[in-house]
Amino acid sequence: MREALAAYRAELAALSHQELVECYNAERQREFQQAVAKAEREEQERFYNQPQATADFGHWSKLAHWTLDEAVALSFGKAPEVVNWPTISKYLQISSFAVQYGRRRELTVRAVPWKQLYDPVLPTIFLAWAKRNDIEVPAALIEAIGKRDRIADWRSLYDELKAVHEEKEKVWRATDEAKDRFTASLQDRIRELETGQADRTAEKPLGAKERESLLKIVIGVAVDSYKYDPKLSRSAVPQEIADDLAKCGIVLDVDTVRKWLREAAELLPPKGNG
Repeated sequence: MREALAAYRAELAALSHQELVECYNAERQREFQQAVAKAEREEQERFYNQPQATADFGHWSKLAHWTLDEAVALSFGKAPEVVNWPTISKYLQISSFAVQYGRRRELTVRAVPWKQLYDPVLPTIFLAWAKRNDIEVPAALIEAIGKRDRIADWRSLYDELKAVHEEKEKVWRATDEAKDRFTASLQDRIRELETGQADRTAEKPLGAKERESLLKIVIGVAVDSYKYDPKLSRSAVPQEIADDLAKCGIVLDVDTVRKWLREAAELLPPKGNG
């Protein structure tokens, strides 16, 4: 061995500076490749790369919800009962997979306070979130979930529903305002009638034109503000009018309201004539 060592030293001493540098670099590259090969071999031999660590997508697609840790494992195609944060975190210093797992887990944890994800979470919500954040998920998992439920972005659905709700709120507010105006106009008209009646020494019946004008006012307001349809036999409008009048301290029987609405409806022009 001493002879071999001496011969190797003599061989190195005979090299030029450039040849010595090249020899040194080649040896370092060889050692590096050996270290990489060893690390890859050890990585492949670890438990999370063994067959038992592969997820059963058929089973997990049937579950009503996943925990976030289960969802992260499934997004890598791993079985959550084998691969999870307690078993993976101890490899953070030596495994690139463990680092990737930790980073993806951190994304999910930080999404919870902002209501982007929940723990536990619906599978469809998690997959939509992953797609929105360009996180690759096994196609087999997406297909298994898609067979049982529609994968949709809940935030987009929420925005659509919110827009519809706000539009309906506008309609409701407009209807309430119209009812208030109708009630106020009826109240003013009643005051006018009461004032006129107090000034009379004897009750004077309405003339035919006055009666017709009053009925036109009644049916016009009922159709415009209460959407009254004379063709409906069981309309709820008479009860609504009676209730609104009662709020103003005016008690009027619903049958009486219904009677005058029917009579006033006869003054409506035919549909074709506007």
